[in-house]
Amino acid sequence: MATGIRKKREWDRELFRMVVTIAIPVALQNLITFLTQMLDTLMLGELGDVPLTASSLGTQIFNVYSLFIYGLAGGSAVLTAQYWGKKDLQPVKVIVATVVRLATAVGVLLTAAALLFPRQLMMIFSSDPAVLDAGVDYLRYVGWMYFFFGVSNSLTTLLRSVEKVRVAVIANCAGLVTNGFLNYVLIFGKFGAPRMEVKGAALATTIAKIVEFLIVIIYVFFAERRLRFRFTDLLLRNRSLSADLRRYCTPVVVNEVAWSMGIAMQSVLFGHMSTLAVSANAIISVIQQLATLVIFGVANATAVIIGKTIGEGKVELAARRGRTMKYFAIVMGVFAALLIVLSRDMMVDFYNVSAETKALAKQMLYLTAVVVFFISNSGVSIVGILRGSGDTRFCMFTEIVTLWGVAVPLGFLAGMALGAPVIVVYALFKSDEMIKTFVCWWRVRGSGWVRSVTRDSLAE
Repeated sequence: MATGIRKKREWDRELFRMVVTIAIPVALQNLITFLTQMLDTLMLGELGDVPLTASSLGTQIFNVYSLFIYGLAGGSAVLTAQYWGKKDLQPVKVIVATVVRLATAVGVLLTAAALLFPRQLMMIFSSDPAVLDAGVDYLRYVGWMYFFFGVSNSLTTLLRSVEKVRVAVIANCAGLVTNGFLNYVLIFGKFGAPRMEVKGAALATTIAKIVEFLIVIIYVFFAERRLRFRFTDLLLRNRSLSADLRRYCTPVVVNEVAWSMGIAMQSVLFGHMSTLAVSANAIISVIQQLATLVIFGVANATAVIIGKTIGEGKVELAARRGRTMKYFAIVMGVFAALLIVLSRDMMVDFYNVSAETKALAKQMLYLTAVVVFFISNSGVSIVGILRGSGDTRFCMFTEIVTLWGVAVPLGFLAGMALGAPVIVVYALFKSDEMIKTFVCWWRVRGSGWVRSVTRDSLAE
């Protein structure tokens, strides 16, 4: 009996160690990305509405591409984590090579589109001549960075699945410092540099992404000792693994795109309701993003842990770890919700907006606290437990059905047809998080959801 107790305690310590080791760097990486975006917004905001709007709309192309990369690399991590658990590194190398080639191809195509057809791309988002002109300038400079971002981001995401996470934080920190400094120099023309305004912001972003790219490339090909990846390995390919990648990556990519479009629909609806609703929604979106940084760090860590455990052949241990993380998500959700409620006045008062906007935002933040509690539960279940087990199709259907089949229709019905108050519309738009939580709790029971997605041999 004593031996069994010691084993259980040792397992608990190992689970906690892995969660902390992976989740904290991922949360820091997300925070750095958030701060980088905020720097651009704050500095361009000093120039007026047109440069800020142009960069915001021009960034939408990058946002779509980043979701594609996240879905591609995130879906691939399902496989790499399980092969890592088996200590079978050759398939990991093939997967990394395949993902990098695909990310490169799409990045080059987007770069060509941004450089050759910048006005046509901007016309998708705006018809304002001033915004179009500024947006064209922005795309001609920022378009160069798609390739660099795609390669570095896909590599760092896949490295995370073999428990290598520090390089991403180091690269992102270097990118943040580079972007912040060059923004100041190039936007406003400091230290003898030309005043480039929106073009300066785009050039600073591109140079920062190149810095991140160089750090990741140097680490992966010259310093990393786990995979020992070499440039010739980029040519590796395997038909069986390519088929597996399509099977597990496609649902994740579709999932991310459908989710982003659903979030966009919320902005569209509030835009038709009132300017007050748009402003309040912008404030609470930022606060929600900050409140969930650690949550999604833990969710990503959970995916790696579950995948590795399954790869090691420890089915029952994977199931127990999944259930443990499910309960841990409750604790995180409660903590994040309390943090929002206790600090809502301070966070809202930071913004220089009307008293009416502040009042609405503070009301909505009570609901946001509840929403974040359910995001913690659904996020850890979907992004972590179920994706880590390779159950990506179930995750995709759950997200799409609850968002597009329930939340979006109810939100538009209440807002456009019934003229319901903003806070009611917001609650309905976020109702999918509660539904997903209960669906995923039902799914993650027993050990039936635990499955191996690896192959014993790689047939061509």
